[in-house]
Amino acid sequence: MSCRKTHYVFLLLFSCLLISLTQPVYTLHDRYVSENISPVVDLPAELSLITALEFKGVGSDILFLKTMTFMGARLLAQAEPDREQWQRMARMLHLITELDGRFLDPYIFAQMFFPWQADMLDEANVLLLKAAKNLPNDYRPYYFLGFNAFYFQKNATLAAGYLRRAALSPNVPEYIKGLAARFSLYGNETYQGIVFLEQLLGETANEGAEMYLEKRLDALKKIYFLEQKVQDYVKIYNRNPASLDDLISAGILRNIPDDPYGGTFTITPAGMVYTTSKMVQQSNVPSSEATNSLEQSGGTIGDRPR
Repeated sequence: MSCRKTHYVFLLLFSCLLISLTQPVYTLHDRYVSENISPVVDLPAELSLITALEFKGVGSDILFLKTMTFMGARLLAQAEPDREQWQRMARMLHLITELDGRFLDPYIFAQMFFPWQADMLDEANVLLLKAAKNLPNDYRPYYFLGFNAFYFQKNATLAAGYLRRAALSPNVPEYIKGLAARFSLYGNETYQGIVFLEQLLGETANEGAEMYLEKRLDALKKIYFLEQKVQDYVKIYNRNPASLDDLISAGILRNIPDDPYGGTFTITPAGMVYTTSKMVQQSNVPSSEATNSLEQSGGTIGDRPR
């Protein structure tokens, strides 16, 4: 009997302890999610290298985890980092890669967000050049640099040079070996963006990052789909449509797909398709609508350019 009473007393005390800790745990969680980039980023890199001693790899892992946690919380909350936070993330990634230059994930993180979301192409390229130096047998740094040169800088010659260097790496995928020539001769930027994002999506296992990439990939596929329909219109009428509604009137398109970012797809007088959202979230859009709208428009996505 005394053992049973002791057991009940222990359960009662343990329950009281859990109740007393509930609010502090939630407070700690909220504080951690809302905290900024680690102040370690403000220290000189030389000092960080000295203080890390032989634990540079562990230090880089911890700092990158904190950076991913910071960014992941904002992705899930759909809260865009401000300019100062983006800059601090860039400095943090430089510090992380000083601690461990062969740590690939920070470089992929930079490529995933800086050129697309933060308008920080230069910062991404500097980190990628650093990756190419520290990871000479990995084709991806030069591949990413090649994509940036072609897609963002509109420089096919520079892109081809980077891709030729990527093609010299061991274990490079076969399709990369032909990309240098294709980038020089073929100017379909939207399709190349789709190819790139599909590969980048395969490089990450982070749920928040996957959601971010899948939405951007969805938007690019819809733009590419509409570009192909515009070309069909040009073949028939020998001119660009005045609006995407002309595609519907001509029977080429059933309806205009929804922009997953909440904007509206439209067309310039030169025939270029774009979205008013600029691929930045405008409002909450049900995922089912974004997924189904293209199929309802009459066509498929992911086809190779004609």
